[in-house]
Amino acid sequence: MNILSISDLRSQLPTAVADVSTYMKRIAVSVSGKPKAVLISIDELESLEETAEIMSAPGAYESIMKGSAQAKKGEGITLDEYIKS
Repeated sequence: MNILSISDLRSQLPTAVADVSTYMKRIAVSVSGKPKAVLISIDELESLEETAEIMSAPGAYESIMKGSAQAKKGEGITLDEYIKS
């Protein structure tokens, strides 16, 4: 992750925004030498929010881990089989 001081970010803002939105880079913003914020793309923010929402559902983590273990063993059903059922 790149770290820019707030003053450097001011002068490089158009480039920083382009890098974040195009290349999914993350830029930490420092104030007085200490990281205070992070610049991320809107797509990444929305993805993080969706993941947090899914993971906050009761039993979601356990269900995902169970499905992952089944998939690794070649167990379970395909999406097409699920849709047909």
